[in-house]
Amino acid sequence: MRYLPFKILVFCILLPPFCYVFSLAFMENAIGKRYTQEVRSIVAGDTQLLFNGTLRLKDSINNNIEKYVSKKKLISLGLKANISVSTSEGVPLYPQLYENEKKDYLNTDNITIARENYRMLTDGLIVKVQIKVNHNTIVANAILLFFISLSVTILGVFYKTGVNKSKKDEIKRKSEIEKLKTIKEKSLSNLSDLEKTHDALSNQMVQIKETLYLERKKAIDTEDEMVEEMVALEEKISANINLYEEKEDEILKLKTTIEQLEKKKAKKNIKVIDAAKRRFATLYKNVVVNDRAVSGYNDLTEDMKIKAEEVIHQLNDDPREVTIKRKVFGKKNRETVFEIIFAYKGRLYFRNTRKTGVEVLVIGTKHTQGSDLAFLDNL
Repeated sequence: MRYLPFKILVFCILLPPFCYVFSLAFMENAIGKRYTQEVRSIVAGDTQLLFNGTLRLKDSINNNIEKYVSKKKLISLGLKANISVSTSEGVPLYPQLYENEKKDYLNTDNITIARENYRMLTDGLIVKVQIKVNHNTIVANAILLFFISLSVTILGVFYKTGVNKSKKDEIKRKSEIEKLKTIKEKSLSNLSDLEKTHDALSNQMVQIKETLYLERKKAIDTEDEMVEEMVALEEKISANINLYEEKEDEILKLKTTIEQLEKKKAKKNIKVIDAAKRRFATLYKNVVVNDRAVSGYNDLTEDMKIKAEEVIHQLNDDPREVTIKRKVFGKKNRETVFEIIFAYKGRLYFRNTRKTGVEVLVIGTKHTQGSDLAFLDNL
């Protein structure tokens, strides 16, 4: 079981009997259909003799089928064929029911025999062929031997594959061992180098301690000089503090001035935004412009404002004429938002609503796209 999986072993054991049984059934069905077609083609034989009345249809059928059966090699190898031929009325013609049947047709004229043959052929013949492959015959044993050989071949392939895999694993394991040995030797060499480095560092530490002692001695000698320098530094720090306070006062004055300018600018922007909202509401009756879109429109350059208003004008006239780059899907049960690009860097987002029609949600640029999408996601 080391080189052969248990599932494959079970599969190969069960494969021959199952395939043998199904193969026999398939063979019986396929050969039965083929023999039926062949028997139907030769069952009547020479129709000229039948229509002349010199040969009875029943005798012709028996002779033709016996010759047909004698030529089939599979039947001689153990295949059993049960062939029956009857008229449309159910009268059996083959096989003959009685071996010593009286041949009273010698006393019947040819016209009567020909008429009877023509009638049965016109009404049609019912041909049935049942094939049975018996066990322990040449055909059955050949099929069973084939599937046993196939099963053994599969086992051999998997066994050989397992052996090859085991050999590869063994080679790989030996290679890993050699690598580990190399790593071990290298680690030992590095350990030796580290010990030498440790000794060198120890000697260097001793030298540093000696140097440190000398430097401390020098520091004590120069302590007075350092005190004088510290006093001078304190005086410089005091002067810098005074300068810092003066600068802070100047910064506070500048902040106050900036706040006043920003308030004036904000008031101006509010007036501009209100004017833009009134303008959009007056010019574009079929479009509702969101406050966020008006604010973004106000931040654009004059050229981009013209391009943005051109898109709004198109949306107002016919939204279908606008080129949409993509759809921005919002949360569940929200209207789909569409993205339009203008002036290369400009972005306009709108949606179609049942109440207001077209609603322009956001107008911005490529740089504000992140915050704009976050705004759309929170709608």
